[in-house]
Amino acid sequence: MKREELSLEEQVERIRRKREHHLDKDKAKMVLNTLFLILAAIGLAMYFFGEANHVPALIVIAAGMVLKVVEFILRLS
Repeated sequence: MKREELSLEEQVERIRRKREHHLDKDKAKMVLNTLFLILAAIGLAMYFFGEANHVPALIVIAAGMVLKVVEFILRLS
């Protein structure tokens, strides 16, 4: 259906739905990015101030990286 054929109310509703969808993606990206930053900070603190075994710190950092990749994929879609 062409835009000219839509009534004003239908056009406004279509724009509103697009904005809601866009805001949901932005909110999800913001939450994922915040979690990534928190996990990265915790992982670095564990790595530098923890015991000699760095495996737990690297696991925390890797979990943060997984969240960052998910956020990146959301950004592309």
